[in-house]
Amino acid sequence: MRAARDPLRRVIGDVDPGQFGDPVRELSLFAECATPSDLRAILRSEVENETTAIAELVADADAFDVIELMRMREFAPVPDPRVVVPDGTALPVEIVAAVMLSRPSRKPDPRPRDETRPHEHITEIHDRAQRLGRLALYRLQFEARMSGHPLARLAAEYQGAVLNIRNLQYDEVRREQDERLFDNQLVAPLMRQFLGYDYPELMKVRSAVTKLAGGRMTQLRDDSGDILMRYRDVHPSKVPREDRERFMELMIPFIFLPGDRAVTRHEDVAAVAGITVETADAVLSSYSQRFDATISAGARVFELLTSTNPYLATPLVSDDDGNYLSTVNDVGLDSLRRVFEKALPPNSLEMRKYDKRNRQIVSERLAIEHLEAILGEPVAHSGFTYYAATTPTGTSELGPQCTNLTEVGKEVEGDGLFLIDDVAIIVEVKAKSIAPQARRGDVKRLQTDLKATLGDGCDQAKRLEQLISSNQGVWLGNRSWLDLSHIREIRCIVAVLDDIGPLGTALDDLKMAGIVSETDPPWVASLHDLATIAQVSDRAGEFLLYLRRRTSSDVTTHYRAVDELDLYMLFLEGGLYVEPDPELVRELNPTAPPAKQRDRRRHAQDAVGTMVTDHCHDLNVWMGRDAIPIGEHHPEKPSFNIEPNLIPLLEEIATRKEPGWLRLTTDLLGLSGDTQRKVLNAIRECARRTRQDGDRHECVLSFAGLWGHPALFLATCPPGTHGTAASHLLRYMSAKRYQLRSDRAYGLLFAQDGQLQRTHYINSPISDDPALDMVVDELRLEPVGEQSRPIPPSARRTTKRLRGKSR
Repeated sequence: MRAARDPLRRVIGDVDPGQFGDPVRELSLFAECATPSDLRAILRSEVENETTAIAELVADADAFDVIELMRMREFAPVPDPRVVVPDGTALPVEIVAAVMLSRPSRKPDPRPRDETRPHEHITEIHDRAQRLGRLALYRLQFEARMSGHPLARLAAEYQGAVLNIRNLQYDEVRREQDERLFDNQLVAPLMRQFLGYDYPELMKVRSAVTKLAGGRMTQLRDDSGDILMRYRDVHPSKVPREDRERFMELMIPFIFLPGDRAVTRHEDVAAVAGITVETADAVLSSYSQRFDATISAGARVFELLTSTNPYLATPLVSDDDGNYLSTVNDVGLDSLRRVFEKALPPNSLEMRKYDKRNRQIVSERLAIEHLEAILGEPVAHSGFTYYAATTPTGTSELGPQCTNLTEVGKEVEGDGLFLIDDVAIIVEVKAKSIAPQARRGDVKRLQTDLKATLGDGCDQAKRLEQLISSNQGVWLGNRSWLDLSHIREIRCIVAVLDDIGPLGTALDDLKMAGIVSETDPPWVASLHDLATIAQVSDRAGEFLLYLRRRTSSDVTTHYRAVDELDLYMLFLEGGLYVEPDPELVRELNPTAPPAKQRDRRRHAQDAVGTMVTDHCHDLNVWMGRDAIPIGEHHPEKPSFNIEPNLIPLLEEIATRKEPGWLRLTTDLLGLSGDTQRKVLNAIRECARRTRQDGDRHECVLSFAGLWGHPALFLATCPPGTHGTAASHLLRYMSAKRYQLRSDRAYGLLFAQDGQLQRTHYINSPISDDPALDMVVDELRLEPVGEQSRPIPPSARRTTKRLRGKSR
């Protein structure tokens, strides 16, 4: 199950003053700081104070008891995704673990363990650890403001996300990716050579740890429950002494001193997993940390909050006696790739073999498979080569008449190209990881890594886009011409193997830093998010609409989020929309009606900075539905907020897959709920009139916007006249579309009972045509300047949670 996001993560970039501690007092600590060193000195002082207090509160306790009590405080006791601790977060567990590891051993204090009472201090420890987490975020924000670097703010958000987010992936998605990356003939011997185990053995250990821990908890629950049920109607004073004592014996490891109950021993894991003790110990040791009093608690926690959090890769604590305790994640969750890649010698033959022959190839295949699932269409070209210009101005020389390919072009690689109707989707995949220095907040290293991943991927995708746009085709590596003159819309995607959080959502920051193109940048997404969207998305048109919103609208400028899936879920709910600038719409579409004051007002209200909060609760529950107990109601899959009565028409159009189907369904999905209903009402009204007078009836709606000027022509006809009505509709469409200067026109012909009969699609370039001028006159079409204003294509639909706080 993917972990629920904690409150601190939801407001990275700002803090809700009514929710956490005393922000005025906490922020004032940094108010007089003039340099980053000043900020760090303040944080270091506060860390020393809080860690000293935490250590003193539980000085006599067993470290394993304290860590497990914190785990119980911060996380739900059951894997049911519907159960979430409201203020529970991972960071306090790790802060406490860091304090405990600064001891020489688990329990250096001589006081007997059964006389300690660490559970009485957990609430205070939680509050102190949470305060340190807040102060760490404040320090990041102040430091970003001091910097003049264009990526400083984004670097702070990214470091804050790394600090606060755990269990980044849904279990089934992670499992598929890890199996493809590591459970193969190339990687298995490398894992055994450099780690001492392979992927199946790791999975056996993970399963055994879960089984052992769950079995103990279940046994304690059942045994204590039996006693409670046996005496549920009996006064406590009447319960036999031996049963009262037995109940307390069960409660102590259950909720008071749970360290021994939560411990995993390597020989137990080996027995349950069916592997050797040496292998079990190798796996557990790879993900563990040990007690070491030579490093102070303050130093450990300060390092955790400002630089490297060791618990991301090594979430276990070991007492060097074969006992292991988990802090937050299980072994290998979200960390196997980092652990394995760190073990490979840098720039070695093994690293190059893994990178080129496994990591990159697997990532490309996964990206293509996920997109095929989302779009419902096979990729047209994958892992292909084509000719790109050797000079910035040489693109036009690579047209269909080019005879000197090798002189003006060079052969380059492309990862994926989808060709669906008149839409092209270009895919570039980057499997390189973000370096540890960048994850620690090094802005210059972050910029270098982003240029080498997102920047290169963007450049490569836009290079192919420019070839298609300029030349209506490309020369493939085999020197054959791929004619793409029918393409009218091009979208670009850069897919990355890493979960990059805010680095992918903040497209405007990336544009300002020169990482991605300033105009219509590619959509950046992790393979995990692609896989998740592939399971949720119902229609290719939904995804194309999402690409439009995310890359070529004011959403790119004004919306921020720490997680791409928060933006996607907001989109499904009916949000993620900024009313377009009416002046720009009129500039792009001269025949659109003049902008009105209300249009300008709506745009001004929408065009504000918006931090999107956690919108993934319903998605978390649905993705974790297998953990919901059998017999209980299972959640429904999240779906796009749409007028329900429009769904049959959309499905009919998508099933037919006649020319224009993808952009038509996308344009219909992009309308507001009211406008969708008006489209349906227009169809019903035309059909009613046809039934009434036995004649054909027509209606036209046009929607000028940022993505062109689509025109929708609706017509109905009586039985036996479909051919004549279709011909008339096509003629009317051609003339009216020419008059409107609409870049695309859809014609839908219905029978008098409302059943779709035929579709027409016109998307040819508009140019002056005397013949069409004559048809316009013949049909006596109302001049464009005198027509009534079309239904506004506002895309927002009623939703309970549209967005987070405006900044």
